[in-house]
Amino acid sequence: SSAVTVTLDRAYFKNRLTTEDHTEKNTVVISTINGFHKKPRNNTNAWANNYITAIIDKTTGIITYQINSLVQYKDHDKHLYKEVSYNTSTEHKTKDASILSHEISCLGSAYSGCTHTEHVAFTIDSTLLAEIASRYTEGSNNKWRYKLSPKKGRSYSAHLFIAEISALVEAARENQTLY
Repeated sequence: SSAVTVTLDRAYFKNRLTTEDHTEKNTVVISTINGFHKKPRNNTNAWANNYITAIIDKTTGIITYQINSLVQYKDHDKHLYKEVSYNTSTEHKTKDASILSHEISCLGSAYSGCTHTEHVAFTIDSTLLAEIASRYTEGSNNKWRYKLSPKKGRSYSAHLFIAEISALVEAARENQTLY
């Protein structure tokens, strides 16, 4: 069987977007959670699946963008990735991130530490995100990078594909016009 080469372009991410209607909160949430899934390289380094969500308020039409990282690592202690830093077109920005959940699995050898999964999230300015999305060019695999820093341990460098951001921003704007 030959490996299928996937083109990670805007159409790829757009086809994999998930949309959920949250009637009780009066919001629509569009997510790239099913987009690109990275395979872990090895057990010693932290690795993450990153995705982005757009939360559209159906009353106001306001879109809130949230970047999510499911960071997995093996250790005896929690790392707690509580800070994020990234570049905007004008500055280097550092802000607090939220840990939405923390799961620990101690299957296998607890001697080498347990496997931790932290769901880290932070909101990002919609103007900045629109500016990043506008940099998308067909056929490029360009990435937007950010760094998560823990209370303890090494920082984790993460990224999202510009194609992914572009697909989400486009879908969010199309949905926004419905309200």
